[in-house]
Amino acid sequence: MNGSREDRMSEILRDLRADSPGVEAAVLVSSDAMPLASELGDSMDEELLSAMASSLVASGERVARDLSRGSLDQVYLRGEEGDLVVVRVNDDALLACVVNNQARMGMTLLEVNRCAARLSEII
Repeated sequence: MNGSREDRMSEILRDLRADSPGVEAAVLVSSDAMPLASELGDSMDEELLSAMASSLVASGERVARDLSRGSLDQVYLRGEEGDLVVVRVNDDALLACVVNNQARMGMTLLEVNRCAARLSEII
């Protein structure tokens, strides 16, 4: 894969959306809640999604710590209109994906985790 690091990250996110039809948006988020790369639908705001995903993970980390559940790997939020999946890429980044309610969640989670692994190789 040639190109800049940002181009490669964007390409990986494009591949995720192409391979997982239920994924409506994907954003790679830095540890300081800033978007590093994104592949979004028309109605999505990458900065808002980045901030919300970061906040959700911070809350989840506190819950996991307080309940002695170990380190947090993934947060899954289920809503009436769809889901939000946030997975840890590495210590410095998260991958947040907005998923519609038509998605086959098992396959979608598998693809999201594969995407996170690919991203971790270039970050």
